[in-house]
Amino acid sequence: MAESTVKAVVGNVSNLAVQETSLLCGVTLEVECLKNELERLKWYLKSADAKWRSGDDRVATWVSQIKAVSYEAENVIEVTDYMGKRNRLKKGFLGAISRYAHLPGDLITLHKVGVEIKRVRRKLDEIFQSAERLKFILDSSVVDDKVHVDGESQQEYGLMYENIEDDFVMVGFEDEYEEIVDKLVDIDKDLSVVSIVAMGGAGKTTLARKVYSSSIVEQHFEKIAWVTVSEKYKGIDLMKDIMKQLMGTRGDSLEQMEEYEVGKKTHDFLLHRRYLVVLDDVWETNTWDQINRKVKAFPNASNGSRILLTTRKEDVANHIQMPTHVHHLKKLDEDESWKLFNSKALPSYIRRTIIDVYEFEELGRNLARKCDGLPLALAVLGGYLSRNLNTQTWCDILLDWPSTKNGQMMREILARSYKDLANHHLRSCYLYFAAFPEDYKISVLALIEVWIAERFIPHLPNHKLEETAHKYVLELAQRNLVQVIERSEVHGCILTVRIHDILRDWCIEEARQDGFLDVINKTAGQGGPSSSNTMISYHSSVQNLNGDLICHESISNSARTLIVFRIPSVSLSNQLKLLRVLHVEDSSLENFSRIIGGCIYLRYIRLRRCKDESSNNLLLGD
Repeated sequence: MAESTVKAVVGNVSNLAVQETSLLCGVTLEVECLKNELERLKWYLKSADAKWRSGDDRVATWVSQIKAVSYEAENVIEVTDYMGKRNRLKKGFLGAISRYAHLPGDLITLHKVGVEIKRVRRKLDEIFQSAERLKFILDSSVVDDKVHVDGESQQEYGLMYENIEDDFVMVGFEDEYEEIVDKLVDIDKDLSVVSIVAMGGAGKTTLARKVYSSSIVEQHFEKIAWVTVSEKYKGIDLMKDIMKQLMGTRGDSLEQMEEYEVGKKTHDFLLHRRYLVVLDDVWETNTWDQINRKVKAFPNASNGSRILLTTRKEDVANHIQMPTHVHHLKKLDEDESWKLFNSKALPSYIRRTIIDVYEFEELGRNLARKCDGLPLALAVLGGYLSRNLNTQTWCDILLDWPSTKNGQMMREILARSYKDLANHHLRSCYLYFAAFPEDYKISVLALIEVWIAERFIPHLPNHKLEETAHKYVLELAQRNLVQVIERSEVHGCILTVRIHDILRDWCIEEARQDGFLDVINKTAGQGGPSSSNTMISYHSSVQNLNGDLICHESISNSARTLIVFRIPSVSLSNQLKLLRVLHVEDSSLENFSRIIGGCIYLRYIRLRRCKDESSNNLLLGD
């Protein structure tokens, strides 16, 4: 949905122009004209989005030009903002002169700002002329997106908190949960494997997490560890992650270990302990062989240790050469499907407000049957319909139901739910989840900080930005677009979330197609330019590269955001002067101290477990 992506950019610049006008002195009128022209662009976007989705490459170029000129406008205004803040910090006589008059250097800068704004406005004139040639409909009656999430009262939000079921709550899997727990803690002393097999979205990981976190399992095993494998992986990284969880090993000592040493230490540590290791989302039959390639890391100490594995492929489950119990996860039956759908679409706090609830129930049962027993489809569709409580909408979805395979059905549901989000701010916040690695546990507080730094959160009267952002998280959780992992025991507010891998894959594709975010993940086969050569991405997330990251080769000089996870060495470039957001985890940085001082636009920086290679010092860690 290019319309939402561009609206976010244009809206940010328009708001910035209003807020910073007082700093621009002689160019105030130019800024106001620029703001008005940017606002007028919004009237073309709905027509442009429809044409772009139909495959018109000329429209993609036009949309890309809007984004570029909007970011250029943001740059020139923020330069003046920087100049004003710098002058206010000066002390003494020069400080007084700077605050109440303009020194020659300031006048030169203001002149450059005025010239730059005129250049941007000339580009906007060309964009408007292109819009006429492309025959876009200028619809000045278009109402901008709703700013409020939905205007619920605080009481309603409290009820929503109570209704949101986290990742560990299941419907229809009670018997299967007991069966798998029994297999893990039975009296058989030999090391064995329990495998959960089902298609994507069927609830494998949800069931495995329920088992993994059960008090019975926690008390039975002395050591437990969980790793997500996914399609592409590095055996050494999996083993280091397992070792870290089992032994608490951290820091340089772990990073410098070779594969054999990691396997040997893990083997020796587990030799006299009963353990459970979960391998989630295994795709290849040789994964077990790769993990144990150098040394047999998981010993059979005849003490009842277990491996729990989830996979979409039965041959993966049967490949490991040891006693194996394969559990084929059943789809939900009709009654179970309705129970799950009903809990999401018509929770108690909503049901009590509906007069004709029986009409919704009849339609809901038919819709639940259409989801073919897949919990993810039922939850997301139910979350969407809970925000669209009119029978006509429910009827339309039932009549228009895609007669396609499950994968396409899930995409249709996701696209509908995403488009239904209240405003472009919230849509930008959701696409931002593509920046995080698969199965990543996301701190809500950290997420809100970066959303605010990206200016995704609008200023509302009598609302702090953090309050609005928390409502956004709650809205996404209520729609089941994210999974709640942890909540405050005192207030019940959401503390940590994660996104299902199927939803994350959709976000990555949508974000890259819109030029909103480019995800570079060589181990998962993702990366390179966005799907449209004309659609430049100003946000980049780099994850799990096998080699080093050279920013000036891999990342556009126009990048506003750089998010990095688990890269051996990151060489920052002095060309990344436009950065607003820098987030790096589990990586080594080159040139950090020298480069970061030139990033005058930087609003947010977060470094976790990072090292400066030039000084060999830990920058920030936890």
